[in-house]
Amino acid sequence: MSDYPPFQIRNWHRSIETQVPQKALRDLKNRLLFGPDAPKSDERIFIDPRQVTRVFQRRKGMKLLRRHTGLVRGGDWDLSTRPLQELRKFRAVWEHFVEHKSWEETGIIESMLQSVREKGIYDGCRNRDDILKRYRHIDALYDSIRRLGRIQSMAERPEFFRREYDGVFVHVDRHGEVMLAGNGNHRLAIAKVLGLTSMPAQLGVVHRDAVESGAFDKLRQVPASYAKASGWDAPQSA
Repeated sequence: MSDYPPFQIRNWHRSIETQVPQKALRDLKNRLLFGPDAPKSDERIFIDPRQVTRVFQRRKGMKLLRRHTGLVRGGDWDLSTRPLQELRKFRAVWEHFVEHKSWEETGIIESMLQSVREKGIYDGCRNRDDILKRYRHIDALYDSIRRLGRIQSMAERPEFFRREYDGVFVHVDRHGEVMLAGNGNHRLAIAKVLGLTSMPAQLGVVHRDAVESGAFDKLRQVPASYAKASGWDAPQSA
């Protein structure tokens, strides 16, 4: 395990920044409450992108963020959703790759520019050139996924850090169904455009009912297209 990124001295700062110690404590609490097969922080699950139609709607006093990965929570938080089609990034990907509009014609460039004007930096972009570069990267990502026929797990990528950290981020509702949790808009949209039937995702918050009923377990089943992929089984226990 000495070559596992979170355990390397050079990555200690990042481990603290991404709250790995807190996540480890959450994992321990989950095991004590739900047994050895309890959900894990940053866990890799597999979802059918065709079935993802909702995005979690954050409300005042209820922000379930990437740092809450692996949290098991009851209540009605999972009812706070809106249609995926309402997301501008999702619509832009569909219009660009299906309707063959330029990125400018989709309105996403101007939308991003407005966010940059308001916030100074948005999605790592500070100006128009940064935004155009970002969407050239999205074009390249689309071509790469189309050639490969699937979306790589984070364990297969050079930026791999811990489990499925920084993957498409999803929450799991009381029935074991997933909703986008705000990160990974473009990758999920590309998967839908290409008609992919499975893809890896980073676990967000899980509804307690899904854990107790066993509905969550189906998301751990590894599709055949990933079973022999290099790196898919990188450590998930740490």
